[in-house]
Amino acid sequence: MQVAYQLARFVHAALTVLLLSSVLAPRAHADAGDFQAMPGLWKIVTHAKGAPHETVAWHCVDEDADPWASFALPPPDASCQRSDEHRSRTSLDWHVQCHAPPVLHGRVAFDSPEHYSASLGAEGAEPLLRVDGRRYAACTSPKD
Repeated sequence: MQVAYQLARFVHAALTVLLLSSVLAPRAHADAGDFQAMPGLWKIVTHAKGAPHETVAWHCVDEDADPWASFALPPPDASCQRSDEHRSRTSLDWHVQCHAPPVLHGRVAFDSPEHYSASLGAEGAEPLLRVDGRRYAACTSPKD
């Protein structure tokens, strides 16, 4: 009788663990639509190939902001079109086609929710732009 009781407790515990893991798993593993960047005030440092100095800009990102609008590097010219956009929880990848070749490749990769590196350049060549973004604080007003 003792063995049957212990077996019943083991089965009950195993079923409880299985049920809890199936309920909690979707929350633990977010889908690709759940972009992992924190809202707030971001410092954006841009290094352009051939430019003597880096440029620094500050950008406030809202909690529900579109990652493509907030983090993807804009096309270098108004005549350029972004295509082949791919998004995961921690990165954005795309191609840019301008009026003349080559096709450019852009990428934003987050190594944490508060830091990313980005680049834009031709495949196999040194990037034309390198960007480093770091979140510094919460946005305190619409003017941030």
